Amino acid sequence: METRTFTVYREAVCSADDQLGPLELTCVLPVDATLEQLVDAVRGAGFLQFSSTHRAITGRVGDAAVVCVHATCFSTRATYRIEPRTPLAVCMPSGTLTFAWSQAD
Repeated sequence: METRTFTVYREAVCSADDQLGPLELTCVLPVDATLEQLVDAVRGAGFLQFSSTHRAITGRVGDAAVVCVHATCFSTRATYRIEPRTPLAVCMPSGTLTFAWSQAD
């Protein structure tokens, strides 16, 4: 099976996280993987960090928001801004997804 490497970055949830936590994750997925599969891999890796004041984080490709991931205490794990089964080759041609905090989330 042919694979591709995807890079995920995240904004720190606090100053301690900025110093201690990894802020970059590499995911190797099949070339035909979807956005939903990447989000599942990121969540499964325990990469995203949350706090009592930061409970949802937005994933962007460039300036476009594609997903909002919620802390595990919520029943809705992710809210997709585009079709979750969109192939990464289509929605993330650069192979990079960046999670950052947003006032809207």
